[in-house]
Amino acid sequence: MKQNLRKYVWLEFLIWVIILCICVFAIRLYRHHEVKKLVTYQIFLSDVDGLIVGSPVRFMGVQIGYINKIKILPSEIYIKFVLTDKDVKLPKGAIATVEFNGMGGSKSLEIYPPTKESLASGKIIEVQRPVRLSEALSLFGDMYNKIDSIIVRTSVFANETGIIDVKKGIDVNAIENNMTDADNLIKKFKE
Repeated sequence: MKQNLRKYVWLEFLIWVIILCICVFAIRLYRHHEVKKLVTYQIFLSDVDGLIVGSPVRFMGVQIGYINKIKILPSEIYIKFVLTDKDVKLPKGAIATVEFNGMGGSKSLEIYPPTKESLASGKIIEVQRPVRLSEALSLFGDMYNKIDSIIVRTSVFANETGIIDVKKGIDVNAIENNMTDADNLIKKFKE
């Protein structure tokens, strides 16, 4: 009797293990089919600038997916991303770049609508290099140089027209006369 009872316990244990295996297999199969339904894209970037697996993918600021895989190759970096929003289809010639995603310095893969140049490239997704902070700061230097040049040209023009005399300073009457002339021209144009 004890031997029969042991056989039944082992048989019941074996049945439970088989049921558990079938359940695990069914769940994994279901997840596999759900993941297979998601749309994936693959791009190559020269610089990922802080992207990691799981970083969000945004289309014009709206999160539409996440980065699934990043692999370093000899001359570039391979990125595979998944679109979790099933209603979104990326247009041909879309532009992808790395951008800041919040105050903490986290990054996201930003995708923008195509331009005439990106459509002409014939690629599904056109890749742009991310802008680094040092590059942005150099743009400020260029901007200040151009503003300085505009101010110098304006002062030379004002000096030549007699609005400003370097020796005497600003001629307020000349400025008022020029403004009155400009107002009169605007009134004539509107009539």
